[in-house]
Amino acid sequence: MRTTGIQVSGFNFLLRRLELALVIGDPRMAHDPLRSQRRALVVGVLLSLLIAGGAVMLGLLRPQPSLDGADLVADETGTLHLRLEDSYHPITNVASARLILQQPVEVQKTTAEQLSQVPLGQPIGIPQVPALSAAPDREWLYCDHSAGDVGTVVAVEHIKEHRHALLAAPSGYWLIDATTRARITPDAARAFGTEAVPASDGLVQQFRRSPDIAMPAGKTKMPAPFDVAGRVVTAGDRVFLVDRAGVGEVKGSRRDFALASSPVPPVEAPLSDVMRQPSVDVLAGIPEFDNEQPVVWAQPQMVCAGPQGLAEPEDGATVGSGAGKNGTGADSAGISAVLAADEPTAYYGPRGTSALKTERGYVLVSDNGVRYSVGSQAELRALGFTAEQEVQFARVASLPDGGLLSAEKARQTTVAMMPSASTRESTTGTE
Repeated sequence: MRTTGIQVSGFNFLLRRLELALVIGDPRMAHDPLRSQRRALVVGVLLSLLIAGGAVMLGLLRPQPSLDGADLVADETGTLHLRLEDSYHPITNVASARLILQQPVEVQKTTAEQLSQVPLGQPIGIPQVPALSAAPDREWLYCDHSAGDVGTVVAVEHIKEHRHALLAAPSGYWLIDATTRARITPDAARAFGTEAVPASDGLVQQFRRSPDIAMPAGKTKMPAPFDVAGRVVTAGDRVFLVDRAGVGEVKGSRRDFALASSPVPPVEAPLSDVMRQPSVDVLAGIPEFDNEQPVVWAQPQMVCAGPQGLAEPEDGATVGSGAGKNGTGADSAGISAVLAADEPTAYYGPRGTSALKTERGYVLVSDNGVRYSVGSQAELRALGFTAEQEVQFARVASLPDGGLLSAEKARQTTVAMMPSASTRESTTGTE
């Protein structure tokens, strides 16, 4: 016989009454207390898990202060202590602690009461260090300004490079060819059909010096018309310059300079006569062409020395999220204003500390323009800088010297006041 739905419903009804009688001692079905009990049980379990999870997160985010063998700790006031052997030494900043330990150690929290229970050593550390937050990579320039001989170091995102230029400095006139400079006569600008760009001797010295450029002079041992050094000899549409040791053909800018600077009038000679004379390279310091095109003599709005020679910030170039003393971004117009100021800053660049590798070693430049030397790459890594940018030392040599950052110097006893352990952006190098 098949079971009907009514029979099944009745069976379930009786089963629930039996459950109620066994659990709560009351078989009446005025309501369903078991469902409420199950709901309360589930809610209670969820609330318990939530409270337990919150306690775990609080313990992770704000752990109970403890020494527990920590290498670097800070008490309630932010004073830093470094563990060396069995003693905790007050230390000036995180940078000094990292140099001593040779690893990028982090600060752990403790209390003055816990520190009072361990031996304390002498205060140590370097008083002034740069911040430990890395600045973005930038192009480094040394730029002239109108207020004196010492220029401003500028770090910008993009630059415009100039290969050739004529500079007029107090020390004389200089031909710039990429990263080299050569002294040249004052009338060279007129010979090249350009104007010399005013510059300071400080900027001129950013370029490597090459031999001076001058027209040859004196008598030679060759027959006329090759007997006078400095004479221009033409053979058809070709132009040659007589040197004391021979004859050299001049083209492009060399030809312009020779024709304008020769002390004697040019003469015409058969090409066969020219070819019989010794061949030499003349006016070697003057570029003939630039990639087979006429040389373009730069007239930059800002006179700066860059990685590949003369350069200037590109229009719209920025230094980053912050720069200089005011902490605001800057474009090329803003940089021009800084260079034209009566009291320009020594440095204008992004916020943070720049890690640089120069031919004289590793350097850190703080965002307020102080240059620090770092003894080795290992010490640079210990400070927390994972990469460095290659820059010529001449670009940053004018910045104030903050001294050497080394483990030996960090171990020296200091009487400086202990700074607080603050964020990575702190200019005292604490974290």
